[in-house]
Amino acid sequence: MNNRITGLALAAFVALGTVGCSSSGEGSPAASGKDTILGSMQDTTTPPVSESDLRLRLLTAADLGQGYLETPATDTTRRDDIGLTGCPALEKLGGGAPAFAVKAKTSFTYTAGSTSSSTLGEELYSDTPAKLSKSTKDLFAAYASCPSFTMSTGTTPVQIAIGKTAAPEGIGDERYAQTMTITTSTSTTILKQVAVRAGNVMVMLTGSPGLVDKDLPGAVEKAKAKK
Repeated sequence: MNNRITGLALAAFVALGTVGCSSSGEGSPAASGKDTILGSMQDTTTPPVSESDLRLRLLTAADLGQGYLETPATDTTRRDDIGLTGCPALEKLGGGAPAFAVKAKTSFTYTAGSTSSSTLGEELYSDTPAKLSKSTKDLFAAYASCPSFTMSTGTTPVQIAIGKTAAPEGIGDERYAQTMTITTSTSTTILKQVAVRAGNVMVMLTGSPGLVDKDLPGAVEKAKAKK
């Protein structure tokens, strides 16, 4: 079966505007404030923030510091030429993946010295806490069901191997983390993706594992700031 991917699943698969992918992950509840977190997960009334507000919460090169260059973000949510095979749960989810009320994204290239460069992409989503919680949980559960699968753009196949990694502790209300090994006919790339929900905003960082780990705390703090 070959299914076309839409919504949040596509955004996770097409990391940094190229054929990258999310993968299986482990979600962990915050270590403290359990009652507050459970109430937030069930909150269907807190509205999403506005699009203009959400865009102000994106990271900038100034936030990240020396060596980062912001790159144009490609709209992946309307692409219909990306196929998926080998993961029934993701195929099923992709056919009816929810669209969150508000989204914004950006991406960066980080250069250390004159030859080494890495990538980092940020996506922000906003909706009611309950919808963010359920949809993200469902997405990562689907990833966890498939150790590997194949994506394609046109006639170009991309092999995705999924790896688990520990979700970060003590940040946000819900956290998920995963690594993915992306293999094409000419290269192999290892990326890390972390999704953190903080109230009615979800932060998703995808890119070089070192950059994701380093920049996640600042991304979450800025994303949940009151504007």
